[in-house]
Amino acid sequence: MSTEVTTIRGVRQTYGTREPGGAIGVVKTEGISNELTVDFDSVSLSDDAFATVVIPAGSIPVAAYVEITEAFVMGGTSPTILVGTSGSEATNGCVISEALGEAIGAADITATLAGTWDNAGLAAATTVGVALGGTSPTITSVGKGRVTVVYKKVAA
Repeated sequence: MSTEVTTIRGVRQTYGTREPGGAIGVVKTEGISNELTVDFDSVSLSDDAFATVVIPAGSIPVAAYVEITEAFVMGGTSPTILVGTSGSEATNGCVISEALGEAIGAADITATLAGTWDNAGLAAATTVGVALGGTSPTITSVGKGRVTVVYKKVAA
């Protein structure tokens, strides 16, 4: 991948393929809606390589979607990929099941929102984390995906 920077305005243009994995950020949309997007791959999941992103206090998660672009190979008993409140992803966040993680495609995972992420207001600023769930979960060196969580920022 190459990058070109113009001297006039300092605009940067990048050429080439951009591989997903390890990126996380918030996209502001119209009105009070925002989208948290987490790009992950098998390496970033096992290395805990995510940057710290915080969803502001008073925000209400209302929907979640997953897109798997390269199937994961998951091991253990009932393995899952969890995106949610750092340190309590299993109880506060959303879940990507083994079946979804091991198949290429997109799905609405809004029904898996749980705890403080289940259409309830977040009382405090919430640091986002990604973790593996299940009993003795493992993941091999293949797999790429993206989770998008739509939330409404109702408090300043």
